[in-house]
Amino acid sequence: MPQPIENGALIPTLDRQGAVWLFEDEITRRYLSFVAPHKTVLEIAAGYGHVVLKALEAGAAEVTANEIDAEQLAIIRQRIPPRYARQLQCSFGQFPEALTFAANTFDAVYCARLLHFFEGARVRAGIERIQSWLRPGGKVFLVNDAVYRSIFRPLIPRYEEHVAAGAAWPGYFEDVRWCIPQRMNPQQYPATMNFLDPAVYVREFTRTGLATEAAAFYPYTGGLAVARLDGREIAGAIGVRP
Repeated sequence: MPQPIENGALIPTLDRQGAVWLFEDEITRRYLSFVAPHKTVLEIAAGYGHVVLKALEAGAAEVTANEIDAEQLAIIRQRIPPRYARQLQCSFGQFPEALTFAANTFDAVYCARLLHFFEGARVRAGIERIQSWLRPGGKVFLVNDAVYRSIFRPLIPRYEEHVAAGAAWPGYFEDVRWCIPQRMNPQQYPATMNFLDPAVYVREFTRTGLATEAAAFYPYTGGLAVARLDGREIAGAIGVRP
């Protein structure tokens, strides 16, 4: 597993698709509270298994860890203590296109810092898939970047213009690498970003048949200075299948 960078706040992914954030936000905390006792859960884009392990420690009955990188899945298996080995399932494949689970499989689905790399149609398809996998009463927990970060300050006026104009996906930008400092190796990150916000979450949950339990901006309080701005750095949401 690569060593953390930027004050220990990030671990670059092996697939050159961004980085794992070592920060536990409000939505993640609510997910970890929900998984106990004895929930069956899926984590999409599980990285190196930091939250997978926390879910098992919190009391989840079974955690399916999904990744598109086989080496990262192998690292997750290695990191999980033997006492949890039977409770861990690994799922290799790209979300949402390559993942197939039966309807009503999971009590919870957790997906952090992935959907903001998708264009709108793919975000929509992903939420539709998740809705079908949830059991009645099950919840989806989503954590993504909002545009309100110091690193993306130049994009904020354009984003707010898109919102005012009624754009369906106001946070969609085709090239954001120029905003990323060279020391963070911009080529490590996808060029396209689709910064999400509470209104988009509510709209997509509603059209998919999910009730909105939470949809808001949340603060980033971790050690990465370029991620902090004004307390709206994270766009998070919780949807519930009736």
